[in-house]
This record gives sequence, structure tokens and C-alpha cells, in this order.
Amino acid sequence: MENASSEIVIIAIILLSIATVGGILTGYLKIPYASMLVLIGLAVGLFHIFPHLKITPAIIYYVFLPILIMEGAVKFKVKTLKENLLPISVYAIFGTIISTILSGLALHYVFRIPLKQSLLFGAIISPTDPLSIMALLKNNGGRESRENGGESGDKPRARASEGIETVLEGESLFNDGISLVLYELFLTINFNKNPVFIIGMSSLKFLYTFLGGAILGIALGFLISFILSFTYDYLTEIMISILLAYISIIAAYYIGVSFIITIIFSGIILANYGFKKMVSSQTIQVFPIVIEFLAFVLNSLIFLLIGMEMNLFKILNFWLVSGILIVFAVFSRGFSIYILAPLINFIKQKFEIFSKGVAMNNIYKNFMIFGGLRGALSIAMALSLPLHLKMRSEIITYVFIIVLFSLTVQGIIFDIYAKKRISQFIS
Repeated sequence: MENASSEIVIIAIILLSIATVGGILTGYLKIPYASMLVLIGLAVGLFHIFPHLKITPAIIYYVFLPILIMEGAVKFKVKTLKENLLPISVYAIFGTIISTILSGLALHYVFRIPLKQSLLFGAIISPTDPLSIMALLKNNGGRESRENGGESGDKPRARASEGIETVLEGESLFNDGISLVLYELFLTINFNKNPVFIIGMSSLKFLYTFLGGAILGIALGFLISFILSFTYDYLTEIMISILLAYISIIAAYYIGVSFIITIIFSGIILANYGFKKMVSSQTIQVFPIVIEFLAFVLNSLIFLLIGMEMNLFKILNFWLVSGILIVFAVFSRGFSIYILAPLINFIKQKFEIFSKGVAMNNIYKNFMIFGGLRGALSIAMALSLPLHLKMRSEIITYVFIIVLFSLTVQGIIFDIYAKKRISQFIS
């Protein structure tokens, strides 16, 4: 037991050292940090240095995601979120459904894979990954850079940029919850002979998991904020605030609601109510730094592990399939963004309540497409597939192919596009 514990510590130190080297190289090679780490992980994986080190769904769900989602949630300002609630909700719900169906149908008709498994594949690759997106936005000087006057004295980016970043991050956070429901729906259909009944029950379950998660998150946010009012030490306040992420996932698990939605809403309440009324000024200053550091460490590890988990030779053997699958993924994302944009703009013009926030012009639509990266959640869902599911191995390989492309090639394209269009992110 002692040897195993020592081995874990040594591996963690080695991985963090590799991530540090990756961070240094990022500055010189001008490659996004997330993309760099995945590529390094891919190279490390070729040498089988850590043959027993495997990324599992439980590690992603219960170790990495709580902090990473909380870090994104606490940065949301209620005002900006309300202004952009329309595009966030439309893309998170309808965009995810459209992308799932298109990806599934394409796989079904081109590769003749049964429709049930194809739709399950569509649900797995449809969610955009908030971890990857936030890492890339930081690379381009996102909200936190603007709030601090830019990094290294850089001029803060235009105000409209904050709106589209809120839409992209908000959609990526909320569509994770939607995609998990779709994943469970199509997984159940794969083992049930009465899909109509299952779809009806899943619709009710969707309402319960989503609304229940929101209510639970709001309640936990206010509860922790109330508890914080009795503390007088900023370190204790920070510890309680970080624990909220894990309290949320435990409570959501036992109640049977979406843990992602629960963490999002608890984080929003904590940041916009608890931190404004219940904590010391030291906590307000230090907490963002602490949680950003924790998220940075976890992000570094997860991107390395994803790269190490990839079987490059197996992916190369599927080079033709890989190219077609990548086209499917990009097209389904692009179609859902462009087809829903006119609806969003129409509602904004007709209803005063939705008039604020960003209008989806072509620059913003392309920003959403290039920024629709797939990542850790897709990997977790793929690896969670039951062992006796037909086409399980093929689905996992296909998902890994798309995630690898997304975090490397697409991530670099997004980075270039965002920098090139910075001057056009103006109201």
C-alpha cells in the first residue's frame, strides 16, 4: 500500500513537471496550452512510460469536473448571464439536440452502424467542453484579463467580447447537463424494446434532473453563503467555498439530479450573493486566485492524461474514417449554430426582455463553431459505456479521434481566429 501511494505521488510530480515544461513551450511556440499538453501526452503515451495509468470516468466526474465547473461558474456575473440567457439556452438545448441527431444520422447512413448506437455516439460527441474552452479563452486574455486591465499591461479587449465569451462558456457548461440526459436516453433505448415509452419517461426525467439540479444548486449556494456569515477567517471561507463544489456533486448524486447543473447554480449564487455580502475582502481577493490555480493544475493533468490515453497507431489505421468523422462533427456543430442564429436574433428584436446581450453575427457564429471543442466529458461518457454494448470499441475509438482533433487542430485554429478577430469584437 505504501509503495502504491509513493508511486502515485511520484507520477503526479512527473506529470506536473511535464505540464510545466509544456507551459514554458507554449509561450515560445505560440500553441494553445491545452493543445500543447495533449500533444505532449500523445508523445509520452507512445513510449508507455506509465502503462498502468488510465483515465477513468470516475476520476473525471468526481475529481476533476467539480472544481473545473465551479471555477467557470463563479466567474459568471448575473447581469451578463441574464443578458445572454437567450442564446445560451437555445444553443445549449436545441443546438445540442440538433448536433446529436445530425452526427448520429451521418454515422448511421455512411458507415451503416445501427441507429441506436449511432445516436448514442451523437450524444457523446455533442457536448462542448468547458474545460478546454476556458483554457483557450485564458490563452487569449479572457474576462479575467480584462478585469485586471489585461496581462502584462495589454489593453483590455472590447466589451462585446465578454458577451460572446459568456455565451460560449455558458453554452458549454449547460449543454454538458443536456448531453448527459441524451446519453442516458439513448443508452436506455439500446437495451429496451419500447423506445416510445422510454422517450416519454426521459422527457420527464430531463425536467426533473435539470430543474431539480438548478433548485438544489441555488439552495446550496444560499446555504453555504449563510454558513460563511459565521466565519471570520478568510482561509476557512475559501476552504468552505471550494468544498461547495464537492458538496454539490454528492447532494446531486443522492437526490438524482444533474450534478453539473447543481454545481453551476451553486457557484453562481456563491459568487453573486455570498461573496458580496458574507465574506471578508481578503476572501474576495484570494479565492479567485486559489480556485484558478487548482483548476489550472487539474486542467494540466487532464489534458496530459487524455493525450496519453490516445492510441495513435489505432487512430492512424482509421485515417479515412477519422477524416469523415471530423467532418461530421464540425458540420453538425456549424449547422446547429447557423440554423439557430436567425431564431435568436428574431426573438431579440421582437421581445424587449431579450433585447440586450450579443446579436449572433457571422463573426460570433464562427467564434462559436471554432470554439466548440470536445474534451473530457466526451471521453468520460465513452469510457462509461457498458462492456456488453454492441460497437462499444468502435464508438470509443471514434470519440477519441474527434477529441484529439478538437483539442489539437481545432484548438489551434480557434486560437488563431480569436486573435485575428479581436479588433472586430466591438459592439
